[in-house]
Amino acid sequence: MISSFLKSNVKTIVFVLITVYLYFILNAAIAELIGRVNAEERYSHAPLVLLISIFLIWKSRYLIANTNIGAWRGVALVFFSSLILVVGELSAIWTIVQYAIVLLCFGLTWSMMGNQIKKIFIPFFLIFLVIPLPYMLDVMLSGKMQLVSSNFGVAIIRAMGMAVFQEGNVIDLGIYKLQVVEACSGLNYLYPLMTIGLLMAYMYKAPLYLRLIMFISTIPISIVMNSFRIAMVAVFVNYYGQGAAEGFLHYFEGWVIFLACIFLLLLEVKLINLLLRRKTSVMESFDIFDSEKSNKVVFSHGYIDKTPIIVAVIIILASTLSTLTLKNRTEEIPVRTPFASFPTQINGWNGYSYEFKNGENSVLHLSDYYLADFTQGKKSINVYIGYTDSQRAGFVPHSPKACIPGGGWEIVDSKLINIVIDPKTNFKVTRFIIAKGEAKQVVYYWFRQRGRDLSNEYSMKFALLYDAIEINRTDGALVRFSAMVNKSEPNTDQMLVDFIKSTYPVLPKFIPN
Repeated sequence: MISSFLKSNVKTIVFVLITVYLYFILNAAIAELIGRVNAEERYSHAPLVLLISIFLIWKSRYLIANTNIGAWRGVALVFFSSLILVVGELSAIWTIVQYAIVLLCFGLTWSMMGNQIKKIFIPFFLIFLVIPLPYMLDVMLSGKMQLVSSNFGVAIIRAMGMAVFQEGNVIDLGIYKLQVVEACSGLNYLYPLMTIGLLMAYMYKAPLYLRLIMFISTIPISIVMNSFRIAMVAVFVNYYGQGAAEGFLHYFEGWVIFLACIFLLLLEVKLINLLLRRKTSVMESFDIFDSEKSNKVVFSHGYIDKTPIIVAVIIILASTLSTLTLKNRTEEIPVRTPFASFPTQINGWNGYSYEFKNGENSVLHLSDYYLADFTQGKKSINVYIGYTDSQRAGFVPHSPKACIPGGGWEIVDSKLINIVIDPKTNFKVTRFIIAKGEAKQVVYYWFRQRGRDLSNEYSMKFALLYDAIEINRTDGALVRFSAMVNKSEPNTDQMLVDFIKSTYPVLPKFIPN
């Protein structure tokens, strides 16, 4: 009886064994994933999504025939995923490893099922949603969502006849200032609601284009409802005091709004049913409520080509075992001078350093930072340098593209300019013109990474991957200089360029080459 069970379930047993094996061999990357899911509220739904994915795959077992035609495509995916895995382990950038693990499992499943993989594509795709987005992308999305939510929220508040002043993500009600922080960006709604929308679209019995519309609609629903929540908080604060913006009531409002988002999705299903002239209830519109055996189409006879499965398993074992030699590869953390020793006088400029007021350094996951105003007569330049000694866990420098709009400033012009330090040293930086009302600032920033001066986030990420593998380092910093427009933009540009030239020789002491 036992031998009969093992024989009839050999593919499932092999898959489970390989999955357990990957968990233990690549436990550092999985531990980092679990830690981030536990730490970030927007991903708190991930364990439930994983369980739902496993349930839907199990439920589809009746639809899988005993054949694996097209299995070699799965082997090709396993090989490609193995290369990604090795790159991820070499660089110790855990997001790469995490995606590689899921791709390996998907490729192995493909080698076992062949072209039937399409029958469980969506349930398997849900597993990718368990993995948090790369930190830089997450931060940029959060910044944009914060500003969008603030703008819509203020529009709703004003439509209610309340006086309000907005400055970026800060909503001034007169008696109280609401700050739309990262936790209120709407991503805490968007990520889980998109997952729910994908599940509903997968199970909904309707034409594909209508299911796509329902899934895409989760984005505007999240944005509008989060903005409505911000407006409601403002109303409650106006009538009941600032306690309405804090504590239990604040979180309770969040849950009510999220349930309202789900209700709107169900209402959308009802409207689509009316459009299709269906008389079925909302619950009957999803095939999850159908009897499993009514969909049973298992073929009792078929042929399984074992060769691609064996090859896929060998590739997985070979690639993962090769990564064991990298486990003791301790990252190089260079010796550097703390910013506390940064010079206070540079070529006639006097610097006055200060600290973040709201704990931004912990949010930014900085190892060290420097924030100062340098003055010379009536002229003033703000300097910010945020340093991270390791970016392997995904904590890369925040892009000013995401942070600047949150302060109420609008980016009105952006371009690259070349800074020439001396005949042998020149590099490009990003130059912004930002405006808030009549006020204007010129902002120069770049990423100084292990002796490189990089003008944008994308070149920074490629350099990070290369250096993590080549020299086993991921330290680096964001360097930003800004000044209010003085007389004219060209004058301000020249002032900043001259100051950068004076400051640049000092940087390697604090940001190692």
